[in-house]
Amino acid sequence: MGTTLDPGSQSQEDGGARVLTFHLRKSWSRFGPRLGRIALLEVPREEYTTDISIDETSSVTFDTPNILVGTSRGVVPHLSRDHCNSADAIRWINVPFESFMEQSPPVPMLQTGPDPLRTFLGFDKRRHIVSLCLRDPMDTREMPPNGNTYVSALCVRGVRKVTLSEWREYAYKLKPDIVFALSDTPFTAPPYSQKRVTKSIERSISWLADMLRPLKSSVPSCSPSVSGRLSQHPLNVFVNMAGGTSIPAREVFAHSLAEELHGPDLEAVKPIKRLDDGVVGYSFHLATLRGSVPKPLGPHRRNQQNDVFQLESPNMLQDTGKLIEVPTPGDGEVPASPPLLSGFAEYPVPPDTASLLQASLRQLPEGKPRLVTGVRSPHEILKLIRDVGADIFEADLAIAAANVGVALDFVFPLPPDHGPLEEGKRKDVGHNLYDHVYAREYGRLSDCLAGAAESQSQFPTSLPICPCIACSPRSPASHVHHSNTFDVQSYEETDLNGKVMYGPPRSRGYLHHLLHTHEMSAHTMLVAHNLAVLDRFLSGVRDLLLGGDGNDTGEGEGKITRFAVEVNRFESVYDESMEVLRVARKCWHEVDLARGKGRLGREKEKQALIEARGVSGG
Repeated sequence: MGTTLDPGSQSQEDGGARVLTFHLRKSWSRFGPRLGRIALLEVPREEYTTDISIDETSSVTFDTPNILVGTSRGVVPHLSRDHCNSADAIRWINVPFESFMEQSPPVPMLQTGPDPLRTFLGFDKRRHIVSLCLRDPMDTREMPPNGNTYVSALCVRGVRKVTLSEWREYAYKLKPDIVFALSDTPFTAPPYSQKRVTKSIERSISWLADMLRPLKSSVPSCSPSVSGRLSQHPLNVFVNMAGGTSIPAREVFAHSLAEELHGPDLEAVKPIKRLDDGVVGYSFHLATLRGSVPKPLGPHRRNQQNDVFQLESPNMLQDTGKLIEVPTPGDGEVPASPPLLSGFAEYPVPPDTASLLQASLRQLPEGKPRLVTGVRSPHEILKLIRDVGADIFEADLAIAAANVGVALDFVFPLPPDHGPLEEGKRKDVGHNLYDHVYAREYGRLSDCLAGAAESQSQFPTSLPICPCIACSPRSPASHVHHSNTFDVQSYEETDLNGKVMYGPPRSRGYLHHLLHTHEMSAHTMLVAHNLAVLDRFLSGVRDLLLGGDGNDTGEGEGKITRFAVEVNRFESVYDESMEVLRVARKCWHEVDLARGKGRLGREKEKQALIEARGVSGG
């Protein structure tokens, strides 16, 4: 059990409030592509009674659609703190807290000061939003069932039961910028009975209400007046939209968020009148919707499973007819059910992902950010922007590719001269640098992006710049300080004149060599590069929706039509099956097995065999 939270000391230590705002800059339909801006405001307590503008108090601001980067034990895989603080692509960092649960209390809870979580992890508050969730949304291994008052979490010492009061304590003590409410997601083999789905909805609603229950001494007497504020609660709470793969269940959960509270339920969360009033955004974890059977407990890597592109299993489809009668949690009575799509109960196949997300959002306000984790390809990102209006995507795709030696290489929208390699054959979304074909390739990692030191005159058309440490490497302009005095950045990136000196981009052959010699720096450069590619990809989406050149011109209908056309072009040029990841994973496994005594001899024999086959084939 953890220590007891002292609301009084919490109020004194916290000099102000962090307020998350989201402004919809452009939205042409409820479920169409849209442009927004997320800002995290630091509001001093003495300014609670004044109107606050975003420009005056913003500590972090970025446009959407954009990415969120997941961590393992608070560390972005393969990247150091300096890498994170200097990477333009990393703005929102998510911390699954279960990886710290092997100790009691968890080690981050021992950190003191006004900003414990950020201080403990070393992220720059001027550059990053740091969110806290209990479970890793990409971890779908089979788990013991949750209880009515606790969630099963997994750490290096096994499964831990985290109670509702403990999660509230962690959230208030660590002061993350955003906290994810607990959700009762089944991690057992499907299909799930009507009773289990009903229980999941009831628990998720109950746990959200418990999170929104205020600490009497920690809530200021008046709240800061901020334009675009999303919630009436001191915590910035995201809620996972429960309901699994059943459209009626998802509609019932959304109805429970939007309905007005009465009696004891209202008294428990005052001054909030609806649960949705205390929520700043909605999250969707696609990894639990794929229909795959959860894997047994074992070592976990932040990597996509081998069968990640399988079709959803028909067994995941729930009995939608019975789920119409699911009672609203806390009522004891059957409410008027939300209208269902005509004939849905007779659907022979599971609903697609877009339909599930739309069912969860249809009754809720449009002006809150929509976060999606577990996307499998850039194609899926484009479809969720086009069909759902998703705003934030977890970048696990980029990290998973880097883990197996793949350098991503795609751009949106496609230049006019880009097309398929040949009739009926699509391009890979990246390069498998384990492949021996790259052993003597000395070009940069991406064909679509250029290095900062490269002259644009050598390209047929101007290319966007990839700012990553592999394509645009830069050396420190000052001595590197190894001291805890420098908590943000250990060196300066510009010289006395404010200029940054870039070196030539790292070559594919160089990274091929690093991968085959098991150098950790290879994965560091690949993660930085892949995140930069994904960031530039979504920047292209935003530019296209703004009119192509950053100016807000053109009719909304025309922009949506052009966006749909460009999505179709992207799908026709790039391989959505992500076959390059499957091949790379096999190559990674072969190289990994080559380690140990006699490794060099075995690799020489294999290389000689490859060269012999090449000569005979020629």
